[in-house]
Amino acid sequence: MDGTELKFGIQSDLSVFADTLVEMTWEEVKGSGESGDSVIFPVAVVEAHGPHMDLSADIYYAYLFSRFLKKNLCEKGVNTVIAPPYYWGINSATKKYPGSFTVRPETFKAIMFDIFSSLKEWGFSKVFIVNAHGDNKHTDAIEESINEIKQKLNMQVYRMDNLDIQIENKPDFPGQREDRFEPDIHAGSIETATMYAFYPQKVRKEIALKLKPQKEFDPFAYCGDPASFIFEKNIIEYFQANVELDSLKIETILNNDKNI
Repeated sequence: MDGTELKFGIQSDLSVFADTLVEMTWEEVKGSGESGDSVIFPVAVVEAHGPHMDLSADIYYAYLFSRFLKKNLCEKGVNTVIAPPYYWGINSATKKYPGSFTVRPETFKAIMFDIFSSLKEWGFSKVFIVNAHGDNKHTDAIEESINEIKQKLNMQVYRMDNLDIQIENKPDFPGQREDRFEPDIHAGSIETATMYAFYPQKVRKEIALKLKPQKEFDPFAYCGDPASFIFEKNIIEYFQANVELDSLKIETILNNDKNI
């Protein structure tokens, strides 16, 4: 699949392999690496997201964002491939909840290094990580992995959610709610609304609407006010603006490399 059918809104295809490297033949992967294509790498976890969403929320977010990012770049003449989503990450805040798989940091870093070693062997040298999980131990492990990969494999690796570079003509972000319950950091109003906008089958709406706001993860594995997700505004437009912003960041990096 080339992503041409991809539209903002409800997704009917629940595969996390569509439009990724997995759907290519080995010869197509070889050609992509030899052509200097960049890699978009979705990284997430299997994690409890309250009693109202299933464990796959972060995986689907990272994957879908990567697909839209690839399509956006393709429309600008920038070729990329999406690596299959990686979701054996680190859960420290939610690991006590059944279903929240977690791996040791050293395991995470070892697997990341092996994945990037494979990409390097196939000719890929630039990788853009789309991370959808904010656990500090998880993001620390990503940063440590990036440093090791840069030093030992001489690859260019960027974590999009932690990439601060100067770009021109930033996209306009739509206005959002001013009365949102805070903090809203996990399976709360925004995340629930986002999943409902793209994958409504992943949200138990009736349960979400009955939940009370929580300022801590305990006792139900969410932090925020899931019940108010129906009042969120411009969720898809905000997602779209973030895709455009990351696309511009990648374009800037690639153009700067050409000028070196």
